[in-house]
Amino acid sequence: MRDLERLVAHSRLWKWCKRVGVAPAVATLYWHAKLAFHLWSTSITIDGVTTEFATDSRTEYHRASSLVGERTVVESLLQDVRESDVVYDIGANIGTHTCFIGKRLRTGRVVAFEPMPTNAIRLRHNLSANVPVGRWEVAELAVSDEDGTGSLAVESQNYGEGKHALSVDGELEIDVCRGETLVQTGRYPSPDILKIDVEGAELQVLRGFEEILPDIRVVYAELHHELSSHYDTSTEEIESYLRDHGFDVERLSERSDAYHIRAVQSRN
Repeated sequence: MRDLERLVAHSRLWKWCKRVGVAPAVATLYWHAKLAFHLWSTSITIDGVTTEFATDSRTEYHRASSLVGERTVVESLLQDVRESDVVYDIGANIGTHTCFIGKRLRTGRVVAFEPMPTNAIRLRHNLSANVPVGRWEVAELAVSDEDGTGSLAVESQNYGEGKHALSVDGELEIDVCRGETLVQTGRYPSPDILKIDVEGAELQVLRGFEEILPDIRVVYAELHHELSSHYDTSTEEIESYLRDHGFDVERLSERSDAYHIRAVQSRN
């Protein structure tokens, strides 16, 4: 009963805050207090692997603590990662997947591709706090089906916020590289696993690896129904491309705008 009375009282207080126009300030104070209480970080454990993420904002806290609804994806990914694997995390953001992968490795290596500078800063911080030096590297570039430069549409400069994507009229100039080029030039070792989250440009990323796709064991990707059309493709075409290159494709999770797939190379 006391809990119910407390909930009602808080609800009335919040309604009063909104009525007098102080709700945004109260919400900001609440989140600063909450984040400070947790020492500006949060820890997550999956399949016996615990990682700690810096959280300077409400958005970062939710992204890290909820894994943006991708806990089952991370669980599956960790089951596929072998201690000696080379894993490419393409579209790593602040490292919610990268850090778990890195802690699973022993002699392997995870390369996190993140072209957004602010995200790359936080990504390095989170990796440094969780994974020994030598098991990880951050590459501030976009992976696609061409080599050169491109532009990134920037929705927010804050850590982990916004959906940043390659665009012909983006605000930020970035380096762009094909996956094959990264391997053939010796810049990075050939990957065993790809994890791809690039806001609709998944097919371009896969085409950049075309010649070495038979050597890649597993591909994880988030496919976006509407965003794929911005790159003149579709989720169906992306799945077909993977099947045409020897992968068996299964869906792991689904929401209204996107879903995750796990594709396993059947030719090996």
